[in-house]
Amino acid sequence: MVPRTDTLTASRVDLALILLPAITWQEAACMLSLSGVPPEVAARVLAQPEARRPPESAPGTHHS
Repeated sequence: MVPRTDTLTASRVDLALILLPAITWQEAACMLSLSGVPPEVAARVLAQPEARRPPESAPGTHHS
């Protein structure tokens, strides 16, 4: 999989996935859309959990 280059979009997607147990997927899709996440990205991460990239490590927390 190609490494992420748009860290802002990645952060928005990661936040939606963190909130997903507490919100519906429709609410997550709306949140992603309103924050400028491309619809194809939102659809992939919400509808295909197996196609999700692992979350990025926070700076200074890289584990080898």
